[in-house]
Amino acid sequence: MSQRPDSDATATPARRVEDPLEMRDLDEMYQLYGELRSCPVSHSEAQGGFYWLSRYQDVRAAALDYKQFSSGLKGVRLPADVSTGRLPSIEMDPPEQGFWRRLYMEAVTPAKLKWVVPRLEALADGLIDRFASAGECDLVQEFTRPLPVLGICETIGMTGVSVERIHELADRFTQSDVATQGAVMQQIGMTVLQEITERRERPREDYLTRIAQVEFEGRLLTDGELATFMTGFFVAGHETTTSALGTLLLHTLPNPDLRARMLADDKVMTAAIEESVRLFSPFQAFHRTTTAQGEVGEATIPADETVRLCWGAANRDPEVFDRPEEFDPDRAFTTHLGFGFGRHVCLGAPLARVEMTIAFRQLLRRLPDVQLVESGPDYHVEAGTLIAPKTCRVTFTPKP
Repeated sequence: MSQRPDSDATATPARRVEDPLEMRDLDEMYQLYGELRSCPVSHSEAQGGFYWLSRYQDVRAAALDYKQFSSGLKGVRLPADVSTGRLPSIEMDPPEQGFWRRLYMEAVTPAKLKWVVPRLEALADGLIDRFASAGECDLVQEFTRPLPVLGICETIGMTGVSVERIHELADRFTQSDVATQGAVMQQIGMTVLQEITERRERPREDYLTRIAQVEFEGRLLTDGELATFMTGFFVAGHETTTSALGTLLLHTLPNPDLRARMLADDKVMTAAIEESVRLFSPFQAFHRTTTAQGEVGEATIPADETVRLCWGAANRDPEVFDRPEEFDPDRAFTTHLGFGFGRHVCLGAPLARVEMTIAFRQLLRRLPDVQLVESGPDYHVEAGTLIAPKTCRVTFTPKP
């Protein structure tokens, strides 16, 4: 870690910080977060240079202050680069963000979520049918990965797209460097463009028809805009839920009492879901660009600097969360930052919560004696930003 001459000497200790894009070990990441929280602001020369924010209060304040910490100037990825295109809403600031934010939110209204519940239940049952007779399976591969994509497709009305193709492209996007992500966006867009074109010719009562017909600045959305818009659905939407659902199952299945409480009490179910997202936040960080020189604690961050808002570190801040490294759905303070915060909070979080609730209930209803056989949670780390359980192996009494 380097020390900047315009920063307070006590704010940036002289120790090395690894390039986050090279991080692959989750335990080492969390160890680093503990070190980073010892000072308000830390600077790294990696990836063109950026500042770390790792304390809960600092990360939360920056997420709320879009005028000082912009998502639109250079996007939210590392290294900062929007030459390949910006993701609508998430890489924009108000007022530009408003149109796209409202358009995303139309897909997850309370009425829409109520409508999709029985359909999600049927999807979950259909997946369970595939492995119920085996007596064992890896829930990551056979349940937590396919369900969120199927849920998104059902919610927006998409029927002609291969789930495996969406998985492939979404995985490729998160694994690509910034320079090649634009091309992947276009592939995602082309994958769904045929259905959107069909909706313009033969409208239906679904969200895809709304996207096909909506006008932006007096015109229909271009193919490029449609591509980046749908990327937001399938990358952020399915990766986050896949990770959080896997974490939920890994930490609740071994506890019979908690399983029973979750099935009996919606409040306990909600608390367990939120605790899963806090403890192992699917997206560990996003980035902002400073619009002017400002202060964080005793440190000065100049204008036009990249700042890493580290959700993963903030969500384990011992100044805010008692016993932060433990899974405790009964903890008193539960306002985590795992879905982001402020104007750029994850707009798909309501759908993710519904999907996780249904997945847990249907799994325990169909396979009530399901038992985890993992020796301990093992997480895949992608570019130091996205984490997800590698496996969730279980056994159960086979069902015909």
